[in-house]
Parts: sequence; structure tokens; C-alpha cells
Amino acid sequence: MAASSSLLLLLLIATVSVLSSPALSLTCKSQTFSKHNLTFANCTDLSTLDASLHWNYEAAAKPMPTLSIAFTAPPANPDGWVAWALNPTSTGMIGAQSLVAFAAPNGSTVVKTYNITSYAPISESAISYNVLSKSAESSKGAITIFATLALPEGSAALNQVWQVGSAVVNGVPAKHAFAPDNLASKSTLQLAAEAEGGGAPAPAPGFAAAPGGGQSGNVNGGERAWGSGLGVFGICVLLGVSIFGF
Repeated sequence: MAASSSLLLLLLIATVSVLSSPALSLTCKSQTFSKHNLTFANCTDLSTLDASLHWNYEAAAKPMPTLSIAFTAPPANPDGWVAWALNPTSTGMIGAQSLVAFAAPNGSTVVKTYNITSYAPISESAISYNVLSKSAESSKGAITIFATLALPEGSAALNQVWQVGSAVVNGVPAKHAFAPDNLASKSTLQLAAEAEGGGAPAPAPGFAAAPGGGQSGNVNGGERAWGSGLGVFGICVLLGVSIFGF
């Protein structure tokens, strides 16, 4: 019986540790941006790379509608980079109109624009959207990109792409990894999701929605799918029932 009690204790400790891990417990609804005094009507925990997106869409803005975003992700290495992009022509990387952020030599965090036209090394360039503002900051191992873009009239849904990399060489983001999460980091962004009833953004054409609903299983601040409804106590009870029958 003593051995069984010890096993249960170890399982409970492991469960609490996993559920309290930032990667599992943090959702976009718990993120704040006090430094910039910003609030957003919409947010989603993206399906890969521990990334999240907050956004406001102003369809009535003049002379063109505007999209304001805060994209957050941890770079693949501390000296790496993060990127968020809209792609007006495709669902992947080629054609992506990208905002890429990384640490500058002076220690600040910079964000630059890149029009991704090929898989060759990239060069800083203008993008097809008018960038009204852009900035970036680093905090707790993650980088957040803030930006406001002017969009064409009548936009309702856009292809978005996000990415992280491990290195910046001579001021240029180096190629990212090609692991499954890197290759799957794309979806459709429904610009007015919250205003139209809070529906979850639909996945990009050809990509199935992740289990749990929405493009990531935890859209618009929902908790991670596998343990959200039980909580620590509920999972502990289930463990006890399954192992010891009480």
C-alpha cells in the first residue's frame, strides 16, 4: 500500500507540474500589453510554435480599413527571430508580406518588413500593405510584434503565416527549421471574428482544424483542449480512480 501511495503522489506532482507549465496554461486572454496601453477585441492562440495573435479590425477607418495586431512567440533560440505575415496571393510562405522582429546589436528589439518572393536569403524591403506603425519588444523569453496595417476595402478574411527562427546573421534573419510545426504555421484570419459573434477563425484551405474546435483547439482565449475542463483536482480524482479504484 505504501508503494501505491508513493506512486499516486508522484503522479499528482507530475500532473500539477504539467498543468502549471506556461506553455500549457497561458492563453491569449491572459496576456496584457501595459507598456503600450493597448487593448484588443480579438485574440487567438495559434496552432503551432507557442504563438498568439491579438487584433483589432477597423472596417470604417479612412481612407482605408486598418488592422492592428500584437503577435507574440518565443524565438527558436534567444538570439533568434519571430515573424508574422499576411499573404494576399497564397497560403504559404512565398508571397508573404512579413513583419520580422529580433534583437539589434544595441540590445533593442527591432521589427523590419520583408516581401518573401522565394526561398533564397531574404532582404529587407517594402511590403504590399501600408505599414502605419510598427514596433517590437522582448519579455520573458518571447518577442511581441506590434503593428497597424492599412488593408484593401472589403477584406473579410486573409491568409496569415507565422514563423520563428534560431539566428540572425549580420542583421539578416537566418533560415528557419522545417519541422512539422514550422511547416504548419499558417491559417485564415477572420478579421471581424469577435464583432460577428466570436466565431473561431477558419483554417486555411487544405488544412484541417485542430481537435477541440477552431484553428488551434483554443481560439479566442479558450484553454488548452486536453485538460481544460477537468482542472488539477478533477484529473487527480481520475488518476486515483483509474489506479486504485477509489
